[in-house]
Amino acid sequence: MATPKTSLRLAGLILAVLLAGCAEGARTRVALPPLAESPVPQTIFGEATLGGGRPGEAEKAPLAPRRPLTLDECLALAKKVSPSLDSADQNYVGAMWDRWSSITAFLPTASMGYGLTRYNDLAQAAGAGRSRYVWQTQVTQTVFAGGRDVSNYLLAQLGVNAAEIQRIQAEEDLLLSVKQSYYGILAVQKALAVAKQTVINLQSHLKVAQNFYDVGMVPKNQVLAAEVELAKAVQNETDLTRDLAINKSRLNILLRQPIENPVEVVDTLKYAPFPLSIAQCMEISLADSPEMKLGRNQAAAGAKSVDVARSAYYPELSAEYVNASTGDSPRAHGGWSTNDAGWNVALMASFNIWEWGRTKANVEKSKVGLNRAVNNLTLLEDNARLEVTSNYQNLVSAGKNIDVSAKAVIAADEDLRMMRERYLEQVATNTEVLDAQTRYSQAQYDHYQSLYNYNLAWATLERSLGRQVAHGL
Repeated sequence: MATPKTSLRLAGLILAVLLAGCAEGARTRVALPPLAESPVPQTIFGEATLGGGRPGEAEKAPLAPRRPLTLDECLALAKKVSPSLDSADQNYVGAMWDRWSSITAFLPTASMGYGLTRYNDLAQAAGAGRSRYVWQTQVTQTVFAGGRDVSNYLLAQLGVNAAEIQRIQAEEDLLLSVKQSYYGILAVQKALAVAKQTVINLQSHLKVAQNFYDVGMVPKNQVLAAEVELAKAVQNETDLTRDLAINKSRLNILLRQPIENPVEVVDTLKYAPFPLSIAQCMEISLADSPEMKLGRNQAAAGAKSVDVARSAYYPELSAEYVNASTGDSPRAHGGWSTNDAGWNVALMASFNIWEWGRTKANVEKSKVGLNRAVNNLTLLEDNARLEVTSNYQNLVSAGKNIDVSAKAVIAADEDLRMMRERYLEQVATNTEVLDAQTRYSQAQYDHYQSLYNYNLAWATLERSLGRQVAHGL
């Protein structure tokens, strides 16, 4: 038959196992099932995967299709392989563990102690052996802590919310970066096409001017002027070729492709009316943008920090169960008294009477943090209003310029055609032809730049809103 001492020891061991099981159960709840067919280690909450995780192993990313990529394909691929999203996911996991750590403050804690004391003579040992063994099991449960544990839990929950918002921020920033690189490639490609056509046109004009000079119809300076303009056009083409390579490299980095990968993109530069008014954009940004959500979360966290500091004003109550046995053998029983084992239950209260104003200082410091968070929230609201206004006005301005620049292209094309005809008839000067060519090239540049500005302003306004806005919504 089991003795009371053995039963108490067994109960202590069972409690320790149950607490460990609770912790393991919490870990199981935090970790989601692995993503299908993904390399290891995979991100727990997101899609990003950065490699095998072993020293020296190269980071791997799925190769992009060997065809022109759409914007949606680029965005999807970037989300799967982005290190910034992976870091945001890991930050979220850390916040979940912080929350679990705060939950454990509500649960009892168990500890065990085992000690040996060796006496130098039998007199000190009170007639028993020279060795004294002590085995003690202790279980402690906090009953009241002035609201500290509750406030710490709520603070940790706000940390989880902040980590989730920060992941949204990281994703929105990534999407904007991809769109900037994508539209940048398209804009430079358009400009490069104009530059190449300009070179062809100026080469043709140079031949005409050279023929006129050969037969004595025009002076040498007209040929020289045509050569200078052609050289400028060739230099412009070279610079744009460089810019295109840089923009493609930037997109390859975002997609985690080899930097020299000859990426091609589908032309999506177009105009579509933006479906929201500036008032609607302002309302959405103030309510749903990640920055505003994070600012409100930080203000709430500041308030909870004040509650945590104030908890030190209250006494702390705890219950404690102790089971101890002593003896002169390693099993810690027998030889010391007729009752070598015992247990006790105690309810204890502790209260700091005087700490030289430490608690008040901590409370006042936490209030300062709260005031700063509230002020920061006010600044965020002001910045959100200004950012939405600026981005919306840029969108409207670029949209109006698209139609105007398209008409300018038509007019400049006709102007250039007429000047060429007049030059062939020698009723227009060489300078007039070169100026007409410059106006035509510039009109084309302006038109494509307006398309680029409009689409980029749309993407930037979406970032201000914290959400994507579909065309024709």
